[in-house]
Amino acid sequence: MEFKEHLRKYLDESTIDSLVDTFDKKEHKGVLLNTNKMSDEEFIKLFPNVKKHPIVKHAYLYDQDEYELGKNIYHDMGCYYIQDPSAMLVSYFLNPKEGETVLDMCAAPGGKSVQASLLMHNKGVLYANDISLKRANILLSNIERLGLSNVVVSALDLSKINNLNNRFDKIILDAPCSGSGMFRKLDEMKDDWTYEKVIKNSFIQKELILLGYQMLKEGGELIYSTCSYSYEEDEEVIKYLLDNTDAELTNLPQYDGFYRSDLNKTIHLFPNKFIGEGHFIALIKKPGVLKNKKPNPVEINKRVKSKGGSEMIEKYSLPDEPILDIAKYALRAGLFIDTTINHKTYISHHYSHFLDSVNSYELNDDELKRYIHGESLFIKDNKNYTTVSYKGYNIGAVNKVNNELKNLYPKGLRR
Repeated sequence: MEFKEHLRKYLDESTIDSLVDTFDKKEHKGVLLNTNKMSDEEFIKLFPNVKKHPIVKHAYLYDQDEYELGKNIYHDMGCYYIQDPSAMLVSYFLNPKEGETVLDMCAAPGGKSVQASLLMHNKGVLYANDISLKRANILLSNIERLGLSNVVVSALDLSKINNLNNRFDKIILDAPCSGSGMFRKLDEMKDDWTYEKVIKNSFIQKELILLGYQMLKEGGELIYSTCSYSYEEDEEVIKYLLDNTDAELTNLPQYDGFYRSDLNKTIHLFPNKFIGEGHFIALIKKPGVLKNKKPNPVEINKRVKSKGGSEMIEKYSLPDEPILDIAKYALRAGLFIDTTINHKTYISHHYSHFLDSVNSYELNDDELKRYIHGESLFIKDNKNYTTVSYKGYNIGAVNKVNNELKNLYPKGLRR
């Protein structure tokens, strides 16, 4: 079925034409500020021509021709996360709070998890999962870069994990989809699109939303989103859930540029109407009263083998007791603090991005280049530094031996 024809299921001809006309236009870029590190005032001082997101706090729109934020050192230091302006509304509308237990079912590359963690102020636990190990490792690197301390990263088929029913206060399901909402961002999505792919994804989405609803506590909320324009992947999936469970649909607030179909409590974001790429969002509630327990912060020690065969002890901290078997299932069990090898302790790159720069060695421009290249630094300073910083923000970890700062910057990040 031809793309425009299948949209006639819920859109009139003028709306379709106006939408399709945007596919060859320039995409809008968005950035979410890591408020654990940088204030809005500091960010605007660095990048004065950014514009505030029309809805989301601590979020901005920018011109990539003016600011290459993805290549900027402040990106490496975890001061912000580049995210589509429409995608930012998913975690914003779910609004996870301090102390809650939250699940992001299909989390990679991590934007919605990052935003959820920031809204939780690193309190409570966010389980960020992606069934693909490769994608979950990308997610992990983003959690690490931003220095978030309440995120458990995993790469699980959640349908095969026991004892997860009725365990989560809030759930994000940004479902895998045909990707038509990304047409103007990625040409390959246009080339790869077929109606058969829409139907295949709709089947998977219905399975995932039922699974997510089962894992939700009474009184909990699930937010469903796709980057698809297809009614079959959006409204039909929600109607399927409503027809087969006691789920209730919550009305999302109205802002300029939102499009509503016959399922009018949900919203579509079209690039001809809203500054961002294509998105569909629906908020679901499970009947009942949400009951929260008092968090119990824990430290977790994991014994692992190095590539050389020696035993290492990795120490993690988490704001609450995990509901998963961390040793068995987690790629990252909260905040990775340090590793002990042969009675010598080294702080992690993750922990260096969590800490402030008060006790760091401040790099100059030349030292910064050498550090991110992987070189050790020689200094005339008697302090026992474990981190190095630039412009007041930590960039990574070091191990000080005499006057040498041995470089602990991850090899995969060096350049």
